[in-house]
Amino acid sequence: MHITTDQGEFDFQCLASGQFVSREGYCHPRRQLDCYELLYMIQGETTIQEELTPFALQRGDLLMLSPGLTHFGLTPTEGKVSFYWMHFTTDKPDLLGLTPSCCVHTDNDRMAALFGQLMRLVNDKDYPRQSADLAALLVLTETAVLQQHAAVRHKKILRDITEWVRQHICTPITAAQVGETFGYNSDYLTALFKENFGMGLKEYINEQKLKRAEEYLLTTDAPIKEIAALMGFEDANRFIKYFTYHQQISPARFRSRYYSSQLR
Repeated sequence: MHITTDQGEFDFQCLASGQFVSREGYCHPRRQLDCYELLYMIQGETTIQEELTPFALQRGDLLMLSPGLTHFGLTPTEGKVSFYWMHFTTDKPDLLGLTPSCCVHTDNDRMAALFGQLMRLVNDKDYPRQSADLAALLVLTETAVLQQHAAVRHKKILRDITEWVRQHICTPITAAQVGETFGYNSDYLTALFKENFGMGLKEYINEQKLKRAEEYLLTTDAPIKEIAALMGFEDANRFIKYFTYHQQISPARFRSRYYSSQLR
């Protein structure tokens, strides 16, 4: 189907759609498709990884997988799993407002109803083939809206968390503590940080802590013991081990190497 919109023209086709149901022990096979795949979880929990990005899926999650990328299940399921799926092709997913390789969540039943309508049109020979394409476009339009809402929500989450980390960086905070404070699973936050910053939440906290420690080392004459206390470490030795492990140089050597150049 060739479609013309205000934003431009693109080709689209729904290749197939259905509902998958499995018993305990299911693990998604390793494969690489030449089309997009959309999964909508309606029961159970499962894990799928696309290239290096893992996704933990539960009821209400929508996952859009990209063509040409290998995806596979990580671990066998502990119970029954069911999800709707759709394979489709398009030359310009951006004109549909879609973000490939993206997972979002919805609590309403609209997506289930749209998928049910799509499967009826795919399997009912009384309807022209174009009807299935139009129904699939409704599914993808709903997906795009959910992705856009999620993007706005993710920006706020990231803004709130990064500011909280900045304010509490001189305390012994952990990714689990951040998750508990904001009411999110730490694995979800780790994936969100990797998507936006190229590093997990734990790595982000470490990076910010090291930057603050370097700032103290380069802009003050405070002894290492005092800086360790300022950074929330129980004693100087713990701070020295932490800094040396991550920076491959001790705090004292770091200061002696860069302090004079910092003052010029």
